[in-house]
Amino acid sequence: MVEIVYSDSGGEEAFFDGVQLTFRFLDAAVSHLAAKGHRYEPIDIGFRFEPGFAIFSMASMSARDLDPAATEDDPRLVCEGVSVAPYDYFRPLTDEEIEAYIRSHEESR
Repeated sequence: MVEIVYSDSGGEEAFFDGVQLTFRFLDAAVSHLAAKGHRYEPIDIGFRFEPGFAIFSMASMSARDLDPAATEDDPRLVCEGVSVAPYDYFRPLTDEEIEAYIRSHEESR
């Protein structure tokens, strides 16, 4: 997996298919990608896209970082990063996969 994160110094934003992904509102990035036909689904901290990447927010930035007129309690999330990996990398693990992982680590002790 490769991860690209917003660095707060500007000029290093990530783009895909002409859409700015980082340092913009997460919902806006999703809307623009969907309008271009890119299928997606939500994950725990963002959205995964079929071409093999996910965009995410750790909620460390606020809407005010993009919109000075935003209120302190503005719920809009800022896209802080992009993870690039095969699409299935971002899917949630099944209970069986978690149990198998735990068993394998217990056996290796």
